[in-house]
Amino acid sequence: MSVFLRWGIFGILGFAGLMYAYNASKQMAQRRQSQPVPVASADAKAIPGTGAGADTPESGNEAVTPACAEELQVAESAMKARHDNEPLDRLLRNQTIAFQSDPKRRERLETVARKWFGWAGAEPGAATLREAVLRDCWKFSPAP
Repeated sequence: MSVFLRWGIFGILGFAGLMYAYNASKQMAQRRQSQPVPVASADAKAIPGTGAGADTPESGNEAVTPACAEELQVAESAMKARHDNEPLDRLLRNQTIAFQSDPKRRERLETVARKWFGWAGAEPGAATLREAVLRDCWKFSPAP
């Protein structure tokens, strides 16, 4: 078997492996985007918009949208980064913020991160943080 034939086979197998990896990563990204954003809270009934009848227009409460859940996640990450003395630029490079395709959405998440990273005073509790983030989200984000 000649050297050229061996390198040709090696090149074809290498290219096939790269294509397989590319397609697999693309499918993983599509599956991840289609999954709902989980919102975990022990005191969900105390926050407007998460209790019974929150999705009805008559209740006056707004539902927790995926955008608001994302802002809550960013705010919690910011408070954790502040507590762990991590730099702000590392927080802003978080995949939740940095991989946003919409520039306005990325800017909004950066604003939320900066606000809660630079929070002056004692750290708010989980319920207080959740309530404040959701209130700001409903105030500044467009309705779904």
